[in-house]
Amino acid sequence: MKKMNENITDLVSKNYVYAAVLHHFGIDFYNHTHQNLAQICREKGINAKLLLKQLELAVDKKKNDLSETIHQTISSYPIELVIEYLKHSHRIFMRHNLPYMSKLVADCNTVGFTEKYKTIMEDLKIAFPLFSEDFIHHIFEEEDALFDYISLLDNAFYQKIPITKVFYPMKKNSISRFLCQHQQDDDEMKGIRELTDNYKIDKKTPLLIKVLYAELKDFEQELKIHAAIENKILFPKALKLELKLKQRIIEKSKFN
Repeated sequence: MKKMNENITDLVSKNYVYAAVLHHFGIDFYNHTHQNLAQICREKGINAKLLLKQLELAVDKKKNDLSETIHQTISSYPIELVIEYLKHSHRIFMRHNLPYMSKLVADCNTVGFTEKYKTIMEDLKIAFPLFSEDFIHHIFEEEDALFDYISLLDNAFYQKIPITKVFYPMKKNSISRFLCQHQQDDDEMKGIRELTDNYKIDKKTPLLIKVLYAELKDFEQELKIHAAIENKILFPKALKLELKLKQRIIEKSKFN
């Protein structure tokens, strides 16, 4: 219960991950700098025990790097479940990560900032919305083109649809071409990383920017895990599927 009496600024300064949890409960830490959790919970009618539990869970999740476990688990999934997992990740990116980071950028008041951080935030206020828009466009494009094509191959292979349904799509597309394009687009965060000097902080870095940089770094790490699942699991499975389907089509054509 000690956390309940801590100043919000002090609490977030100790662990930046707390800021995202507070945001989920409708508390923007930068608007309540002189209040403690107990005061805010009373003011907003928030269940204090539930909030404390979520703060603890967020810290535990941060401590445990589950990327290798996730990778091993998903590698055993059939291709349709791999796609569903990736789509679920896309929804989290669009509905949680991007809106939260966008709010941090948009709400950042640079009064009292050094010129260095004023300039960075002015640039981010222009660059981050563009990055978000491009990223979301990339997600929809990937789902509409790559995922739909792989699902079509999968359905044809398991005879859920007639094999004739894939003749034209297989002439028009190929997994190897998708893979080549995907590898070229892998580093979506390059521009943001350069703009922020690789998320570099110092003694004069304002707390809001520290929180934002921590979120950006975590998001980039999540994207790397996501890309690894696509490159090392989805594409190899899809390449094998496409090859088997081509062989099946060749075999069937011999009897026609």
